[in-house]
Amino acid sequence: MKRFGSIYIGTFGLTLKVYEVTKEKRLKEIDSLRKNTLIFHDIYREKRLTPETVKHLIATLSEMLDTLRLYKVDSYRACGSYSLKEAENLLFVLDQIRLRIGLSVDILSNSEQRFMTYRAFANERDFEKLTRDTAILVDIGGYSLQLTLFVDGSIKTTQHIPIGVASIREYLIRLASETDLRQQIAEMTEKEIEAFSNMFLKKDDISVENLIILNDNLSEGISKYFGVKTKSATFEKEKILKLIGQLIDEGSYAAGGAKGQEVGRPEIDTFSLSMLELIHSILSVLKPKEVAFPDKTINDGIAFMLAKDEKALSEKHDFENDVLSAASFIAERYGSYKPHLKVLDELGTKIIDAMKKKSGLTRRDRLIYRVSAILHDCGKYVSLSNSGENSHSIIVSSEILGLTHKEREMAAYVALFNRLDPYPYEEMADEFTEEEYVKIIKLLAVLRVTNALDRSHKQKFRKVKMELTEKELIIRISSDDSISLEKGLFEGKADYFERIFSVRPVIKETVTR
Repeated sequence: MKRFGSIYIGTFGLTLKVYEVTKEKRLKEIDSLRKNTLIFHDIYREKRLTPETVKHLIATLSEMLDTLRLYKVDSYRACGSYSLKEAENLLFVLDQIRLRIGLSVDILSNSEQRFMTYRAFANERDFEKLTRDTAILVDIGGYSLQLTLFVDGSIKTTQHIPIGVASIREYLIRLASETDLRQQIAEMTEKEIEAFSNMFLKKDDISVENLIILNDNLSEGISKYFGVKTKSATFEKEKILKLIGQLIDEGSYAAGGAKGQEVGRPEIDTFSLSMLELIHSILSVLKPKEVAFPDKTINDGIAFMLAKDEKALSEKHDFENDVLSAASFIAERYGSYKPHLKVLDELGTKIIDAMKKKSGLTRRDRLIYRVSAILHDCGKYVSLSNSGENSHSIIVSSEILGLTHKEREMAAYVALFNRLDPYPYEEMADEFTEEEYVKIIKLLAVLRVTNALDRSHKQKFRKVKMELTEKELIIRISSDDSISLEKGLFEGKADYFERIFSVRPVIKETVTR
């Protein structure tokens, strides 16, 4: 029976979890260890981790490594929150951890961090039931929260909002003596959530069936304060609002809170109050019918990925479809021409599949191509003359759950270079490795060929088949219309493609008109 371990360094503490894979091919948690830290306090006040915090961090991580050895795990991974990047001495702290206890810590980007938690939840039995209609998944972090809207089981949009438990906690402490504290906190949080509601719910008259709230520290707190187990349970919004309101009212935002002491009942500290205030604002604005608190954390996501990599578990959810659904929604929002995008998507994937043995492009690269094809023209909504630059900005700025930040940047540059000459590698070396840069150019070559094949935006082809020979990629086309325009513009794109792959695309037409 295989065992896996995950260590997560978050804003407020360190968490170790140990899992084993059951006979039913599921992850079962068999042990856990959590230690609170002053990481948030250091970053917020000092912009660095103090020597005392680093010492505590190393000692705790050493203890966690001993636990992993005790359980003889098959593999483990240690990850740190993206918020740690705010610490000016982070590189030196990571170096000390590596030198003193031999542990390498991967600092996640926001996209990677959110996706890990989502991945753990999406492979659970309750996921499809909770998202099959209209649902919003809320991932609450220390410095921000992320909202993902599902309509009919598909992702429509993911939006990152820069407000989290840590920032609200600071307001609670700083404004503790104010008589209208609760009103100020509510106004601050609700205005951010209302912007999301106005743009993505009210505009299309969408009502939310289920609100799904994820947070690494939430389930234990909900069970503690509400007196219920949260796993596999949903609650009526009004019931949860009433319970939260009662808990908050029992708190006392007195001057003691400004000194960093606990406020309210002894068991309700500033962290818990901050979480309750945030959830109250989210429920008040989004008005779901039901609320769910799945007991899934980033530790679960880290362990799931380890188990999947070792083929101990398999994916039950189609994450590629999530990515493409989100990309299509963005394209629709910016008025892109769907039939043209569909052709570019289909032709490009056929070319990549046909070139598989000679291109070196992976299935993941294929997905990046599909995103760039779907979104390459979205910048025209802003400006027809600078559409490439605008498309790049839109793609980079849009959260697409399932793509890493680096993958989103790669798709953005493919879209940008569709209209501009690619920058030389020397100008992009700070952002990409040589391998990543080469992949961007390869995907660009595919996009340029497919764009040329539908230059008229009239989708003139009835059938398209690809055949790869030693020196040529033969594109066999059946068409009812003249493709003289496409042929005339194709040669220049074919030249570029040949320079990249040493294979020349050639059109072979079968006229059916």
